[in-house]
Amino acid sequence: MATHFDLADILFPEVTETIDDLNHRYPERTTTVVTRIAPSPTGFFHIGNLFTAIVNERFAHQQDGVFFWRVEDTDQARKVEGAVEAVLENMKHLGLAIDEGPIGPDFSDIGNYGPYTQSERLPIYKVFAKYLVQQGLAYPCWMTSEEMDAIREEQMKTKKVPGIYGNYSLWRNKTIEEYIAQYKQDKNCTLRFRSHGDLKARVVFEDINRGKVSMADNYNDGVLLKGGLSLPTYHLAHVVDDFLMRTTHVTRGEEWLTSVPFHLQLFNAFGITPPQYCHLPLILKLENGKKRKISKRSDPEFNIQYLYEAGYSPEGLIMFNLTLIDSGYEEWQKAHPDSHYTAYTIDLHRMNSSGALWDTDKLNHINNIYMSKISNDQLYDEVLNWAIHYNPDYARLLESNPDYAKAALSIERHTPLDPKRFNTYADTQAQVIFFFDEEYKKLLSDRPSWPEMFTSEVVSLFVSEYKDLLDLTMTKEDRFVQLKEIGKRLGFAGSNAEFKEGGYIGKIGDLAMWLRIQLAASKQTPDLYSMMQVMGKQRVFERLMS
Repeated sequence: MATHFDLADILFPEVTETIDDLNHRYPERTTTVVTRIAPSPTGFFHIGNLFTAIVNERFAHQQDGVFFWRVEDTDQARKVEGAVEAVLENMKHLGLAIDEGPIGPDFSDIGNYGPYTQSERLPIYKVFAKYLVQQGLAYPCWMTSEEMDAIREEQMKTKKVPGIYGNYSLWRNKTIEEYIAQYKQDKNCTLRFRSHGDLKARVVFEDINRGKVSMADNYNDGVLLKGGLSLPTYHLAHVVDDFLMRTTHVTRGEEWLTSVPFHLQLFNAFGITPPQYCHLPLILKLENGKKRKISKRSDPEFNIQYLYEAGYSPEGLIMFNLTLIDSGYEEWQKAHPDSHYTAYTIDLHRMNSSGALWDTDKLNHINNIYMSKISNDQLYDEVLNWAIHYNPDYARLLESNPDYAKAALSIERHTPLDPKRFNTYADTQAQVIFFFDEEYKKLLSDRPSWPEMFTSEVVSLFVSEYKDLLDLTMTKEDRFVQLKEIGKRLGFAGSNAEFKEGGYIGKIGDLAMWLRIQLAASKQTPDLYSMMQVMGKQRVFERLMS
């Protein structure tokens, strides 16, 4: 009579290693915390990937642990070209350091626990699969999609619990001889786990974010290896990989929470200890007073490239996500405004398990904090780097005269009157471009209208007097007094109170606004006198006379 070991040898004749062999090849690590990021390369890098990456990178590195990257590419049909490369590019752009994974030249592996790409690990998965067959805990299955559809339809009609379990799994109760005979005829089978099939069983486990979780135990005979005993499903790959790579904490999206019972059954079947689980909350968005899951179809910010293009800094994005990860971060940041975010120790118990709310206003505020505190030189460098990638015309302008551009960007920064006007890199463009003559000339066609009291005669009289008296070495206060004196001679009141007395054609503010419009072709400018200092006397004269 054939045994389970005979069946295992027929299904996996090439497998000669054992789990013990692999256990010795990949020994226990000396670090107490090992985390990973393991997105499937089936699309673009999105804010869910970013959120998960920050949690895992911070949690590992704040405890001197290891943070590695694994490519979970078992779903080859959905693999998107460039998606693997995008993960590494984004992690580098964000400054999130990966310790191990395909991070070497040409995506070669760095680290002693590889291969770090699942499609290269099939021989390893088969060692574990063979063990389950030997123990009678897995069996080959030739069920067709039509048969499974018919079973689901029957279960719906008879109001049975849906799934492939017990007698609904057509190959579960076959004899070993029947398995062997069928395999000799048709090797295109899957491998299923033989669950207990108890529909009433429950399981209790600890989740770092959610505490004690109680839910229905797994009763399905889940697939472990896909057709032809080829690539593994996520379930087998997760258990095998996180065991052999010695992952201590599996931090992943809450969509995997319901899979934990199945995963715990697999860990138990192999006689190994599972990692600690932390299932992250969904990222939500407020719409019409109701919260909904942020989505690829409805929300452009779901794609992190949209956020880069909009001009958010990597550090601003990370700081914003930290407010979603740990409710204590925001207060800490206020109390330590000059500290780098890495000085903060995140506590995953402070994460909101009911959902992380995406708030663009808060993102703008946090990115503003970051952009306001960096030096003028660093601001220029970061804006230029952003513009090179997303706004090449602006980049050419910045590079044409770096010192002039820096001076324009730096107006009033790090002073008591700092307006902190930049929420994003993109916001800087409006403050900079009119300083450059070629861009200023383009803006003239849409220049706002002058206040109505500025007749050609008033303009001529003002320019004639102002250009003779203008001295950019004067203090801001002295220049304003000078402007008021010139304005009074032309009929402009020096204050609202004076204007109410009558006899004036306008107020000093009207005169200042005319200057803004004439010098910048805009009503929205930085401080007027600082702007004139940056432009220089010659450029100011030329624009006044134009």
